Amino acid sequence: MSLFLTILKIIGIVLLIILGVLLLILLLVLFVPIRYKVDASVKETDLQTEKDKLKENVSADVRFSWLLHLVRGGISYPDDLEFKVKVLCFTVFPPKKKLSEENADNDDSLATEKESGFEDTELINEETKEEASDDSSAEEQSLGNSEKDFDDQDSNNENSKTDDFDADDFDNEDKEFLNFLKKILDTVIKIVKVPQDVFLKIQYTTSRICDKINMVKNTLSNDIFKRAFEVTKKQLIKVLKMIIPKRFKAEVLIGLEDPTVTADILSAYGVLYPLLVNKVYVVPDFERQILKGDIHIKGRITVFRIVWAAAILYFNKDVKKTYRRFKRIINS
Repeated sequence: MSLFLTILKIIGIVLLIILGVLLLILLLVLFVPIRYKVDASVKETDLQTEKDKLKENVSADVRFSWLLHLVRGGISYPDDLEFKVKVLCFTVFPPKKKLSEENADNDDSLATEKESGFEDTELINEETKEEASDDSSAEEQSLGNSEKDFDDQDSNNENSKTDDFDADDFDNEDKEFLNFLKKILDTVIKIVKVPQDVFLKIQYTTSRICDKINMVKNTLSNDIFKRAFEVTKKQLIKVLKMIIPKRFKAEVLIGLEDPTVTADILSAYGVLYPLLVNKVYVVPDFERQILKGDIHIKGRITVFRIVWAAAILYFNKDVKKTYRRFKRIINS
């Protein structure tokens, strides 16, 4: 009995450890933020003489990390255009072994297809030559026999056609005339029916559209929709505030061919200056056609904030009713 209890005790401790580890991983995923960083730059480029080199002067680097850089990854342009994810020092995505095996399999399959294709073409050419020789001899024999049969049939058919020629001509003329009249009647009926059908379809579609518009108006004026809209707007604003980068800095030197366009850009920057103060610096150049810029962005995303907002919207009764209402309107 004591042995049985010790076994149960060990099993319970193991299960508790597993549950604790899973709970710890879940809490880390939910509450430890994912940090991202974006660095982009454009070297000083004369748009009048070095316009073709503008693409070469652009560089960008996008990186993310999680849990003290335990998981990290990113992509860079133009150095490394492949998105990579690493855990500690090991590359998790994309898997190198699978990529190398797929490339090797593709090369082998192409080689085997080429070899089999050459062999098949040689065999097909030999078979076609043999079949052509056999068919030519068989056709000569069949042509001789068929000519005799056709001569006999023509002599018999000429005698029978002379007797029935007059009666068949009158019957065929009557049938053709009746068929011609039927075609005319069918076309007239179609011409009359087509406008009627088009008018009925237009009337039906317009009535459906009007009904849907009235249903949408009633839904938007309902108190349930207003409460659902407020809840959804509140949660979306919280999620957007969390996703928006905490640090943003940009320095741009710009000069275009038309100075008025440069002045328009500067005026738009002046309108947005209260929002972009100490974040974006725009320096205009009215004498040269030039472009230069540096952008640095840092931010973080917490999974718990997104999951919490989704759970609130999912379990809200007003949101559910509004979703069902719009689904009925679309399907009606």
